[in-house]
Amino acid sequence: MRKFVSGYWNSASSGVRLPATPSGADRALAVIGTSIVWVSFVFIVFPNLDLMVSRWFASGGIFVLADNPFLREVRDKGRLAQPYLIGSMIVLIALQRLLPERMRICPPEKPLFVLLSFAAGPLLTVQTLKVLIGRVRPRDLVEFGGTMDFTPVWQFSAACSRNCSFPSGEASAAAATLSLLVLVPAEFRRAAAIVLVPCLLFVAFNRVIFGAHFLSDVVLGWLLTMFAMAWVWRWMDAYAVSELWS
Repeated sequence: MRKFVSGYWNSASSGVRLPATPSGADRALAVIGTSIVWVSFVFIVFPNLDLMVSRWFASGGIFVLADNPFLREVRDKGRLAQPYLIGSMIVLIALQRLLPERMRICPPEKPLFVLLSFAAGPLLTVQTLKVLIGRVRPRDLVEFGGTMDFTPVWQFSAACSRNCSFPSGEASAAAATLSLLVLVPAEFRRAAAIVLVPCLLFVAFNRVIFGAHFLSDVVLGWLLTMFAMAWVWRWMDAYAVSELWS
């Protein structure tokens, strides 16, 4: 990612196409892709792991923390922040195009990467899988007072037709929020990540506490979005700014 930021900064001033050097992105894709395979394998071989974790937060078929004021506030703030975040990135790109000399501190590739991360992860990948897989949420299962049957992760089901459980959209959005790190100066990026990552993981896991998602929904939603972000990174790394904006 350091090369992504510095390389695009240089190309913004020169207008010269950069050589495609996707080795860092390729490594990220390989690591994340392998993680997706192994995590999926664990949850497929041990499907009761999802039910076991969900039962930790349920009592008498009710998810007792679902109405906790603090946890609900965390969820609401996270959802409300997304439109402002996306809108801010659009404004940054517009300002850079309108006032290029004054906005050189933030080249358009950075907010563009944030926008594409949200588009490729929470919007495209997650929403497509929700429709295709059709997994029922924990709180709708017979085990937790509902009427539906449990299905393991990646198993196609017709029980849910809209707003389904797998993968978690909010876990995906939390992962996509990590793309904001490209806006942080390189010398402060590690410290920002140390603060940001635990907060975003808590936002994602909050959905398990509520009974809205299984653990596998959250973990794989996060990993699938990270994979999509790495793919976006690789794609942007292969083209010059002049071509992206032509």
